[in-house]
Amino acid sequence: MFHVTVKGGYLPQEEIDSYIFYTKKKYGTLLPEQLEIILEVDGEYVNIYYNPLFRFEAYRSTDYLVNDAGKLNASKYAELQDRTVNAVE
Repeated sequence: MFHVTVKGGYLPQEEIDSYIFYTKKKYGTLLPEQLEIILEVDGEYVNIYYNPLFRFEAYRSTDYLVNDAGKLNASKYAELQDRTVNAVE
């Protein structure tokens, strides 16, 4: 399911597995089916990039949060489509 690429250094398999676990825990079912996780070693730090990029959005619908607009019923989905974004000045 995941293809992992390590750039800029070496990571033991145990550490790579922990980054995969972190990604699954953080994003869960929102992950694309074919996901490449790019781990870029930067000294003592590791930067995580994803290909393809994906966005995590939470939709507020009156009294509950959902992470996928497809989970909303017809009236809540219409409400989501009719919303207006406030301008930032």
